[in-house]
Amino acid sequence: MDQVKQYGSILVGTLIIALAFNVLQSPNEIASGGLTGASLVLSSVFHVSSAIVLWGCTLLLLIICGYFLGLGTLFKSVFGSLLIPFFVDVTRGLAPLTHDPLLAAIYSGLGVGLGLVLVFRAGGNIGGFTLITQILHKKRAVKHSTSILFLDATVMIAGGLVFSPEKALYALLGAFVTRMTMEFIQGKSQGSKVAYIITSGEFEKQISQTILHELDRGLTRISGAGGYTNHERVIMVTVLSPTKVNPLKALVQAIDPLAFIILCEATEVVGEGFSRSFASAV
Repeated sequence: MDQVKQYGSILVGTLIIALAFNVLQSPNEIASGGLTGASLVLSSVFHVSSAIVLWGCTLLLLIICGYFLGLGTLFKSVFGSLLIPFFVDVTRGLAPLTHDPLLAAIYSGLGVGLGLVLVFRAGGNIGGFTLITQILHKKRAVKHSTSILFLDATVMIAGGLVFSPEKALYALLGAFVTRMTMEFIQGKSQGSKVAYIITSGEFEKQISQTILHELDRGLTRISGAGGYTNHERVIMVTVLSPTKVNPLKALVQAIDPLAFIILCEATEVVGEGFSRSFASAV
């Protein structure tokens, strides 16, 4: 039943993203990043349907993903990756909700943000640029956040050149609304989260590699022992943003269903990847 709910959530989330693209973003030429935004730009340049471009790019990325990242990562990405072009293709005949680019940017941002939350909460992903960031991280040690920022910025700039600079500004607004929507729904606070993952030694390497490569977070290992059994246990500590909490839980539980995950609020985190101290900033 849990798996039915998870796949149902991914289905609904990807459908919402596709609807936001077809009835708001595409008719108003708002390329707010991601593979859907790239397909909108490419379809205008080559005069091909966005759905066809999206299908071609998705299949190409899945093949590249299977080659560089292995079949395990490929299988995890296939479901969400193929749903987006499928729903974009199915719903492409729907009439636009508005021809006001400001309204389109705001409401498409809300729709995409809601759709992504539903997908991520179910432990899924929508492939696309996510696959590129995973490949760059594995082959060139490029941070996920850095590569996704660069890719999205490239799409928005390309949209500004192909359509108009004004449309690029609307796209930037849409991306901002998407981010704020995700943070609001997931209840993001100003601080970060500290996760304590208590597992057995046999799962340590797989969990640590997953956190390092799929969540792009570092971690610290602490040795411990069970108070009742006295069996050796591994405690891994990592600090991450609230938006990555649900993906962390899904990934860890998929590897070790018996793992304990304890989450705490971090009022302040100073160091690489987080805020710098006042002293170092002056």
